Amino acid sequence: MRFIRETVQFKSLGDVITGMLFLPETDIPSIALIICHGAMDFKENYYELCEFMADKGIAALALDMHGNGESQGKRFHVNISSWVADISAAIDFLEGHPDIDRKKIGAFGLSSGGTAVLECAAKDTRLHAVITLDATVRPTVNLQEKIGLEILVLLAKAKHLFTGKELRLSMVNAFRKIEVASDPEVNRNWGQNPRVIEMWSSWPIPGAIESVIVNTIDRVHMISAPTLVMHGQDDKIDPPETATALFERLTCVKQLNIIPGNGHLGHLDSNKTAVFNLTTEWALRHLDSSHMQ
Repeated sequence: MRFIRETVQFKSLGDVITGMLFLPETDIPSIALIICHGAMDFKENYYELCEFMADKGIAALALDMHGNGESQGKRFHVNISSWVADISAAIDFLEGHPDIDRKKIGAFGLSSGGTAVLECAAKDTRLHAVITLDATVRPTVNLQEKIGLEILVLLAKAKHLFTGKELRLSMVNAFRKIEVASDPEVNRNWGQNPRVIEMWSSWPIPGAIESVIVNTIDRVHMISAPTLVMHGQDDKIDPPETATALFERLTCVKQLNIIPGNGHLGHLDSNKTAVFNLTTEWALRHLDSSHMQ
């Protein structure tokens, strides 16, 4: 199926959010997924997934979340409430688009994007399907690391009080040691990407804390939309046990897939095809009634 791409912009909390809409060329309004990246990330990393879905008749809106990519906001911050507002604003935008079926909108999120998608689904019933990939739903740091971060937050508050500036750390050396993917080439390319290095070089405190410390798992029982939980079996950032815990807390229609051969960046990793297929099948099953006939 042919599709077109168009850059879109809309307001969220007074800031301009930028996205890329992949729109199938059909005669009827399309079902749609909002695609939300993770921390230290940007929308372009999801274009292959979006093209795959658009070819199957699913519109995909890849967002640069608040503070990231081409969107406005405090640079590289991960503020989940702001990201939830971005998703709701994206729903508003898609509901007004003439080529989108306003009653058939869902959302996909990786890592912190998965956090935001789940938090949004718990309060915004306009999401009719939810898909997470390696979602962060509970702290990914141990007690010692958490204490260290709390000390850094205190130092950051003191710096802001006396200088008016926020604390930013270079985490390039530390983050390069973390395997984000099982595929060595994906891991290497990620660590050498100039845009990624720029973000790693300016890690904001406390602006990035919600990328590693959240308690979303306490609220997922409020989600009513059918939810697909995917997680890489080889995730070195957040173990697959997190996905199992998330799945057990969900009370909606749900499915769990632990994907072998994938690390934290499953949409780019060795078994990305499984992520693409599972995402597409879930969207078609729960957003497109004709697919069930």
